[in-house]
Parts: sequence; structure tokens; C-alpha cells
Amino acid sequence: MHASCRSRCSKQLRTGGVFLSACVVAMGLMGGCPRMQKFLHRNDPVPTARASTPVNIRDIPAPLRGTIGGEASIIGNESTLVSGIGFVVGLNGTGGLTIPEQYAAHLERMMSINGVSIANANGSSPVSGKSPRALLQDPNTAAVIIQAAIPPGAQAGEHFDLYVRAINATSLEGGKLWSTEMRIGPPSAFGDPQARIIASGKGPIFLNPFAEPGGSFDGVTRDVGRVLNGGTVTFPTEIQVVLDNPSHQRARLITSAINSVFPMRPGDREPTARGKDETLVLVRVPTEYQDRHSDFVNLLSHITIDQSYPELFARRYAVTLKSDAYLASDMSWCLQALGERSIPFLQDLYDNPDAAPRLAALRAGAGLNDPRAAEHLQDIATNGPENLRTDAIALMSEIDGRPAIDRTLRELLESDKLSIRVEAYEGLIQRAINARKRQILNHLASRDNRIGESPNLTLSQVDVLANSWVPSDPVRGISRQVVAGKFFLDIVPFGDPLIYITQQDVPRIVLFGRDMEIKRPLLASAWSDRLMLTADSPSDDVRLYYRDDNTRRTIVNNKTPTAIPDLVKYLANDPTTNGRDPGLGFSYSQVVGALYELYDDDGISAFFTTEQDRLLADLLVSATGEEIEVRPENAGGKTQMVPINDPQRPVLDRSDDLRSTRRTLLVPVNPPAPENQGAIDE
Repeated sequence: MHASCRSRCSKQLRTGGVFLSACVVAMGLMGGCPRMQKFLHRNDPVPTARASTPVNIRDIPAPLRGTIGGEASIIGNESTLVSGIGFVVGLNGTGGLTIPEQYAAHLERMMSINGVSIANANGSSPVSGKSPRALLQDPNTAAVIIQAAIPPGAQAGEHFDLYVRAINATSLEGGKLWSTEMRIGPPSAFGDPQARIIASGKGPIFLNPFAEPGGSFDGVTRDVGRVLNGGTVTFPTEIQVVLDNPSHQRARLITSAINSVFPMRPGDREPTARGKDETLVLVRVPTEYQDRHSDFVNLLSHITIDQSYPELFARRYAVTLKSDAYLASDMSWCLQALGERSIPFLQDLYDNPDAAPRLAALRAGAGLNDPRAAEHLQDIATNGPENLRTDAIALMSEIDGRPAIDRTLRELLESDKLSIRVEAYEGLIQRAINARKRQILNHLASRDNRIGESPNLTLSQVDVLANSWVPSDPVRGISRQVVAGKFFLDIVPFGDPLIYITQQDVPRIVLFGRDMEIKRPLLASAWSDRLMLTADSPSDDVRLYYRDDNTRRTIVNNKTPTAIPDLVKYLANDPTTNGRDPGLGFSYSQVVGALYELYDDDGISAFFTTEQDRLLADLLVSATGEEIEVRPENAGGKTQMVPINDPQRPVLDRSDDLRSTRRTLLVPVNPPAPENQGAIDE
């Protein structure tokens, strides 16, 4: 390019640069002018005052800050009341009375939906060719109100007990509940507001086992009963963690902390916790806690949200546990929720001279399966104060392995204290079931590669197998079998003879002692002489006479089994000619009643005790804001409407030193003479 041209271009560029710089400076100077500022921002949105969200801080002890329970509310952590209106068949002419129209309309509608009608002839079926109205008027049927308490976080398929009350029958003896839908809240008939269906119930009705079959004047109320383990959860309930201060980050931390403490294990289909939004975390009860809902809820609320430094928090909680006795229970749950890394800090407290920190540490150690905790709990169970021994037995029983625990429990089966013996049995049978479960799983694992073997069982099927049959072994020495598909018969060949009867969950008859037999000579009668057992001398066979007034059949057996286990099976087995061991076909209630009458007539050298029913207690706690009608089980009592949370009506004997609730509540039946009262708790 020519030199003159380059000179002109350079001059133009310098001139343009100066002009742009001048514009920038001018704009900057004008920007400082208020009028110019207004002009420049004329199209900006008008700012509005933003309300500040207050931060909610709970008034809780400082050591509990940073836990889930310290920053969130846990919804659904209590039992849920469910109810239904059901239909019972198989009565002995005691039903079919007048029924309120609202209940009749409800049941007629449900029967019609399920195909019950005059046009539906089904041969020998009890509903064949009958209208719903005719069925309600049948003397062998009854309408009933059903109530139950479902534990928090119950999963689909879990079972629970039902409380059944007759609407139009004088007795529910012999009755069987048809499948009934159960809804949240108190009972509601058709036309009333309908809550969500979350369960169903069905099964044979269990009456007071000391009632006389067919009797009316023996002082027992027969229009109330229970269906043991007859309820089934159909819609799982979830526990909700609701944050006090919405935060996506905090919700994610809480979700992560829960899943860290409760990781997925065999049988779990999804993680324990899943975040919903910045406020809500949904929680389900893991499979391993399905029988320990209250333990799970306590652990959940005491989880430390920050899982980065567990040892730091463990040291802090242990110091608080030692210094602040009123926080001992909370610190125990906090330490257990931290997991195995807190065990060294707990072990330092196992022999603490102060009872509160020592017992709280042992509870956490047992929950973490620490073998050293077992040694201290064994000492308390054997030599400790009376009010702590049963709790120590229950905690010790939950620690895996350690044959020394089984030996200690076997020794305690021979205690002269009734509650100690029964608690030791409960712990030992559960340990035997767990061992049986491991044995089945190991067998299934060993045959995986074999040809022609049947497919593996599900975990729920393994549970059923393990619970249904427990062979005796050298370690524990107790056994279990199913009798006629009606109840468990557990044999505990240790200590003085004792018959123990359960009244919740799966029915059980437990026989303590060796070689329990009918005493001879014998003259025992029951139920207005409709059942009689006689033997003229110690060497004579026992003769049995039984008359069933309902079926009009009479049975005479000149060689009745004398061993009590064999007698129990004979009473329960069905009276079929094709059966290998035919019997009388008694229900669980009738078998228990017959044993009691035999005991009462001095036909058995054994103590007799029953488990106190806790179903009504659960109903009282779960029916928040409601009242439920409780009828007496003995004549002379008054029907009453009992409000829940009634402080004047204690239901459970509680001991908070080691456990929140006692596993077993006992009611001795007709205690022996004063000189023999050493075997019965005062």
C-alpha cells in the first residue's frame, strides 16, 4: 500500500478510537445522573418486598440437635385404628337377632357385590339359594363390628389380631368371620363417610378359653371375641418425615442418613427412605424390623443427620449419657443409631457404677449385637434386681450366636419365678426359630446347582417353615409342632410342670417340665358333664366321654392318651375316620378350656397361667380422639365407653430401664395353696 494511504487509514482509526472512548466516558458520566438512571431503568420490573421465612428451632436439649427428631416431625409413628362391619357364620343358633338398619343395608350391599343372592344356588353351601336379608336373619349367623390396631409402617401382608363384637347375637361360639374390608378410623356403615381401605380380616373367632361351650350361665361374656392373627395389611402404611424448615439439601442429607443406618437387605424391594420434596421424606419399615416397629421408630428419630464423623458424635453422646441421667434413654438410641462405631464408647459404660448410664448403654449394645453386652446382661438376668431381670433376658436373647446365652436361658427355665421362666422361654424359642431359619437358608443355598431340585423358597415362606416346626436340639432342648393346623404346641422339658397359654398373635400351648401326664385315679368333668375323664386306679386306662350338643354326637374312648402332649393333639385333631390320629375336633379355645377343667379337678400336677391380652390396650392407644366400647368378659361387669389415653386406666406394666414395653404379661389362674406360692409371682 502507498505510504499516503497508510497514513490516512491510521488517522481514521485513531479518530474513531478517540470518539468511542469519549462516548464511553460520557455514558459513564451520565449514568451518575439521577434523571439518566431513571431513563436507563425505565423498563425494569418494580421490586416488591419479599417476606422472610422464619427459621423454626425446636426447644430441645442441645445433645439432640442435629438428629432427625430434632429437625423434623415424624408422622405415622403410632398405631392406626382400623374398623369394619363383618359377617360371621357357623354359630350354634345364637344369632339372627334384630339388626340396626344401617348395618343391615351395609352388609346386604357387600353380599350382593360378592354374588350372594337367591339365584346363586351352590349345593351344600350355607348361603346357597338365600338372599342377603335371609342370611342376616339366619340364627347361625351374626353381624359383627371389628376393630384392630395396625402397627406403624406396616407393610402389605403383615398380620395382626382382631377384636370382634356381636351386633345381633348372644354368642359368637363356633363362629368364623368372613373376609371383611377394614378402613381407617372407627366403624362406618354404608352411607357414612368412608375412609380408605388398608386391611382385611377373616378367620375363626377365639372366645374366652375358660368359657363353657354351649353354656350361658358360667359368668363369661360370649358376644365378644378375637381373631388371632386374622387381620392382613393390604395397603402399606408409610412413615413421613416432615422437615421443620424446608430445604432440598437437608432433605437429601436426611434421606442419605436413613438409608445409611438402614441399608437394603434381603427381602427389601426398595430403599428405606426416599425424598419426596424439600419438606417431605417417605420412610418404610425394613423387613428385619417388621416385628419391632417401635424400635425402628425410636432409631429413626434419633439418627444423626451428619454421618461424616460418627466417632465424634459417639463420644459426645457417651459423655452426655454419663453426665445427664434424664437423657439416658435418648442417648442410648442415638448411640445405637450410629452403628458399630459407637460400640467402644458403649463398652466403657457397661460397668459404670450408676445404674442409668449402665442400663442405657447395655440396651444400645444389645441392639448392636455386641458380645460384651451379653456378658453383663447375663449377670443381670441371673443375679440382678427383680424389676430388671425379665428386661435383661429379653435384650440378651436378641444377641446373635453365643451358646452361653442359650445355656443361661435354659438355666432360667427352672427359675421359681413365673415371669422369669416365661421370658426365658420366649427368648429361647425365638433363638431356636432363628437357628432353624438359618438352617433352611443354608440348605437352599447348598442345593442351588443340583439338578431336579424344586425352586428356592421366598423369605416369607422360609419364615413360615421356621416358625411352624422346631425340632429339639442339644443346645436349646425345646421343640415346636403345629397341631391340626389350629395352634402351636411347644414343649419345654425344664423346670416344674407348667401350662402356659397365649392370647395374641399365633395361638400357642406351651408345656413346661418333663413327662407331664394325667393323674390317676381320676374323676374330672367339664361343661355340665358333657366332657368326662375317669380312671379307677393308678394302673387303669383313662376313659373319656364326650357329648356334643350341637351335632348330637357322642364319643367314648376307653384308652385316652395320658401324656398331656398326646392328649392335646387328641382333643384338637379332627374326628375323621381317614385321619391317622382321629380326635374330638376341638377348637383352640375348647382345648384350653378342657385343659383348665382337668387342672381345676386336680387331674394335672402343674401350674396354669395365661398371657394377658393386650389387644384392647393397643386399641385404646390407637383410637386417637375416639371412644371405643369395651364389654366385660365376666358377668357383673359394666359396658363402658373408654376414651383413649385415659390416665386413670393403666393397661401395661411398663419398665423403661431397659425396654419401653414388656414382652409378656402373665395372669396366674387359681394360684396353688400358700405353701407352694414360690412358683408364682406376687
